[in-house]
Amino acid sequence: MEQKFIVMSADALVTEDLELLKTLPNYRKYVDGGAMTESMLSVYPSVTYAAHTAMATGCTPGKTGILANAEKLVRDEYSWVLEHKFVKKPDIFTAAKRAGLTTAGIFWPVTGNHPDVDFLINEWPGCAPDIPIDEALKAQGSSEEVLEIIRTYAKEMKRTGVHPGCDYFVADCAAEIIRRYKPDLTMLHPANVDGARHGTGVFSDAVEQSVKETDDMIGIVCRAMEAAGYKDKFNFILVSDHGQMDMKRVVNVNTIFADLGWVTIDERGEVKDWKAWGLSQGFSSYIVLKNPEDKCFAKEVEEKLRELTEDGLCGFGEVLNAEQAKERYGLWGDFSFIVETEGFTGFGDDFRRPSVARCRDLSDYRQGWATHGHMPEKGPQPVFCAKGPAFKENYVGKKGKIYDLAPTLAKAMGIPFFECDGRALAELLK
Repeated sequence: MEQKFIVMSADALVTEDLELLKTLPNYRKYVDGGAMTESMLSVYPSVTYAAHTAMATGCTPGKTGILANAEKLVRDEYSWVLEHKFVKKPDIFTAAKRAGLTTAGIFWPVTGNHPDVDFLINEWPGCAPDIPIDEALKAQGSSEEVLEIIRTYAKEMKRTGVHPGCDYFVADCAAEIIRRYKPDLTMLHPANVDGARHGTGVFSDAVEQSVKETDDMIGIVCRAMEAAGYKDKFNFILVSDHGQMDMKRVVNVNTIFADLGWVTIDERGEVKDWKAWGLSQGFSSYIVLKNPEDKCFAKEVEEKLRELTEDGLCGFGEVLNAEQAKERYGLWGDFSFIVETEGFTGFGDDFRRPSVARCRDLSDYRQGWATHGHMPEKGPQPVFCAKGPAFKENYVGKKGKIYDLAPTLAKAMGIPFFECDGRALAELLK
């Protein structure tokens, strides 16, 4: 029997949200009564682009090379990592394509100009007012047939196309692609739940509303698959990338470094030079050394970071050096240390603000009422729920890891997959 697969990654959806989803019509019809895990463990740091790349490749961030939402871990202007060319490992789209299957990716992170996504709408952080949305997405690899669909539904998103205002656009484009082209694998990424949590806290009325909207989007894409002629012949998989935790304050790591003389500021208030720099991941911060080969300075930095952790004033709960991060979380790259929160302190990049600042700065998604980027074992946990002919009925498996998604999909689809860190959750499959 020919089967189709839809994967919806509802950003920041957590196991606690399932209680509400189980009361809603589309989840009850298309997801409930299938197979699921108790919860899923994210990657470290638990940020969206690192997590989704891990989900698609089955590999930890150290191997994928996607360590953050930003391209670089230095003090250049923040630039989202959009292009698939930055990913160092092959993914489920490539595996499906090699097996002769067709694929669609709608706002799945880090898929810009992906050669193996047949119907592509890459997630991107918006565009300038003078750049049409379809032109911005064309530059990220959308084909002419997909651009026609984009133009049809573009009115449904906010002008810039940034999450969460574009989520119904994401669902409707996915549904139209399914109806017209019937891809074997469709992967989409709404982020309304994540946006609500950042803006109002982990659990709130706004979060409940966003969960209800998620149910709407489940219905939109699943009804499209039925309309395409695949009723009872498709599998719907609902997953998420990370949880969130409520945040009480923000500590600007680079202001601390400026006080220590590791960041120097000129008379205009701009950075003149730096020896150490912190790049916020929300509840964690990478610490990058300009000259990591300077072992004496690296030792000085590590000692100071651990001293600051012990005094408890800066919100440092734990400091990992590069070796420790690699051993514990499969995380390595162009950083020397990573600082983890004590549980309620988020971290900022700014060197101009006070070292301790109030959060609730909704202009920066990392500094709202809640955030993530923390160690994966903390806080509410991501989900994996699946229903369809490939999956067992009424089955709850043990905890998994988010990078189990790709090998599980491959096994369910009956296609080979690449060597990876994750495992196929075979216990969920028929």
